[in-house]
Amino acid sequence: MYHTPNGERIVLGAERQLFEQSLGMIVDHLSDDDWEFGVPPFDDLQRGQKLFALYRVARALLQPDEPPPELTAFIEATVAVVYQHVLDMVVQEIEEPEFVGHFPSWRKLVCAAARQDDDIEEIPDETSNNKDDWELMIECLEGNVLWDNDFEAQDRLDADPDTSSNLKQVMGISENYYTDVAHDPPDDQINIYLFALKGLTPRGRGESHQKDEQPEGPNEDLF
Repeated sequence: MYHTPNGERIVLGAERQLFEQSLGMIVDHLSDDDWEFGVPPFDDLQRGQKLFALYRVARALLQPDEPPPELTAFIEATVAVVYQHVLDMVVQEIEEPEFVGHFPSWRKLVCAAARQDDDIEEIPDETSNNKDDWELMIECLEGNVLWDNDFEAQDRLDADPDTSSNLKQVMGISENYYTDVAHDPPDDQINIYLFALKGLTPRGRGESHQKDEQPEGPNEDLF
């Protein structure tokens, strides 16, 4: 489970399909080398830390028996990476349609997830090339999981300690929100995290298309 603005929950249906497809591509990128995704708190982590953070977030959002992780900067930045990657793929789909091989299209996946949200009233046509519309739509979907973007505010809070403490109180940020550090697994455990993460994605389960039902995932306690 994950502590979202809509309560402790996991993602289901089309929302789950979108999350898993993005997670799968991120894990593929990290399989052989380190990778940056445009979200500094996550990009600042070492490759092993990124895999650990992705595992914590993926388990929480996909497995109902997983205890909710504490919401810290690196955890929330990891969630943001999954949705940032969705936006990146939508933009690539628009700008380079000749290289698109994903089926269904990323825009179709976003639309399907948006239709599950009763608060989203205007959904773009699946063939729309308006990037602003898609960015707004993905922000809405991300907002169903993330409370805010406090993970981006660390630079503002690193100045005067008294000012920083007051700002944290006003913003409702715990004292260890920015100081909590992602576990950095030793090299001989990195492949364990990769295997576990791939087991949480459609390709890793040997599925050509994501199904709506709850999948079986690895239950190993890796930390």
